[in-house]
Amino acid sequence: MTAAELTAAERSKLAAVADLLIPRASGMPSASEALVHEEFIDRVFSVRPDLADGVRSGLADIADPLPASFPELQARALPRVRALAEAVTAAYFLNPQVAQLVGYRKRSVIPIRFDEDLDALVSSVNARGPIYRPTP
Repeated sequence: MTAAELTAAERSKLAAVADLLIPRASGMPSASEALVHEEFIDRVFSVRPDLADGVRSGLADIADPLPASFPELQARALPRVRALAEAVTAAYFLNPQVAQLVGYRKRSVIPIRFDEDLDALVSSVNARGPIYRPTP
């Protein structure tokens, strides 16, 4: 297990807490329905491994019994819930179903096409050499 991987118990707790942050509403799935606590939190950690400790600490701060509502979670004034909320939100919008429901279109790859005469075009610049003055 790497530092970014959550245990089964942490994932279960994350699902419950994530649903407090993002409940099902207005045709949108809840965070747990969007699998935030499964593959998408792992994807967040793959690009932001620095959030893993904050999420783990944020989950550890939430003592049992778990809050039954967001106001109850907020009333606990947990200092490390920010990283948890940031990671949950990022994981939520990584879900393709959620992205489609909010109208987010995945960016496509735009190939860069170089002109065949690029070498000829920059040959005078290359021949001239650098024109900067070295700093002292």
